Amino acid sequence: MVATGAWLETHDPGERKFIKIGFLLLENGETLPDVTIAYQTWGQLNAAKDNAILVNHAMTGWSDVPGWWPSMVGPGLPFDTDKYFVVCPNVIGGCQGSTGPSSLAPDGKRWGSRFPTVTIRDMVNAEVAFTDAMGIQKYKLAVGPSLGGMRALEWAVQLPDRVGAICTIGSSAVATGDQIGTASIQIRAIKSDPNFQQGRLLRTRKRPGRGNGNSTTNRTSDLSHRS
Repeated sequence: MVATGAWLETHDPGERKFIKIGFLLLENGETLPDVTIAYQTWGQLNAAKDNAILVNHAMTGWSDVPGWWPSMVGPGLPFDTDKYFVVCPNVIGGCQGSTGPSSLAPDGKRWGSRFPTVTIRDMVNAEVAFTDAMGIQKYKLAVGPSLGGMRALEWAVQLPDRVGAICTIGSSAVATGDQIGTASIQIRAIKSDPNFQQGRLLRTRKRPGRGNGNSTTNRTSDLSHRS
């Protein structure tokens, strides 16, 4: 039995819905096959299909917007579901139902560390394919914090005719040298952990301990988030 915090296909899907978008050509030239997007929605898409709002979750978020952004989605709330159709897809490369490292690869095994590197543009391209599959031509608003804000910005850069407006929160268009340097230290700490096992954690019961790479990474991220 796999011990993981990721959502697996054997788990209760809860409020998640799923849609297949086919293969995805990545910026690095690789192809991600048979991509699934997990998502949640609130409200109703109107007949003109012009009342949709796209919520892009952060790296630590997922499609359950009311779970991490309370008092924002619902009747009479800022994302008023009496007026708008609110959509939040789980990002590819994540762990909450969309195709990612915990998903089954074509060989029937978990992708794990074999999962290809994905960029912000790759993530948005997956969201575009998802949006097409949903029959939505244009969003009134694309909004998101952190990683989600980066994706909202990419929507405006790549497909300005498909978003009426964007709202980025605690986000940026680029990573600074300091941010890249800090992230490189965090990556080195994780890879230096004796239980890292080349990232093949889904195939073993071993986990990085509190005093090892994971802990070091968490501590440095706490400092960088506060600076």
